[in-house]
Amino acid sequence: MREGLGTVFGSPWLWITIGVAGISNITYVGPMDVALPFLIKDHLHGQVGVLGLFYTCMSVGALLTAFWLGRYSRIRKRGLKLYGVWMLIGIMVVLIGLPISIPGVLAAAVVIGGANTALGLIWVNTLQEQVPRELQGRISSVDFLGSSLLAPVGYVIGGWATGFLGPVLIFIVGGILQTGLIGLGLLHPNIRALD
Repeated sequence: MREGLGTVFGSPWLWITIGVAGISNITYVGPMDVALPFLIKDHLHGQVGVLGLFYTCMSVGALLTAFWLGRYSRIRKRGLKLYGVWMLIGIMVVLIGLPISIPGVLAAAVVIGGANTALGLIWVNTLQEQVPRELQGRISSVDFLGSSLLAPVGYVIGGWATGFLGPVLIFIVGGILQTGLIGLGLLHPNIRALD
């Protein structure tokens, strides 16, 4: 465990990305996992079928992106692409909170599904290529724990804030905070240089 943590904290691209993921999960799960049903019902006046269609659209975006990225044997400029698609997710979260129609929200869902898939594929590929084989299990454990550790805080804040402020504001504020936080991570030269 000590060796895994030492490797993470000795590699800025690792600890910055894991830290940004951990904190940004607070701003992502509140809108997407807590406020979304309320947004669809109360502001878009949609039924449960619209919520199901939203998740289907995310899956369609994920499949299309997986097939598209599967054509490449190597992805270049991974730091920029990783953080770029990550910021795109935050922008789509903001967009969902704006006064757009159900088809616009469903289009944003396709983009979020695709961007989440690109994010995951680029990240896992980077870990497999950049982390020594004998440390990959430990680094993946630190990554998963650090990335998801604060998600329950997002559920608590998202639940409280959705009831208090309403789902629209949760999407707009959550997306802005997520995009800004990821943008701060992108400022580090080790992230931008990650190839």
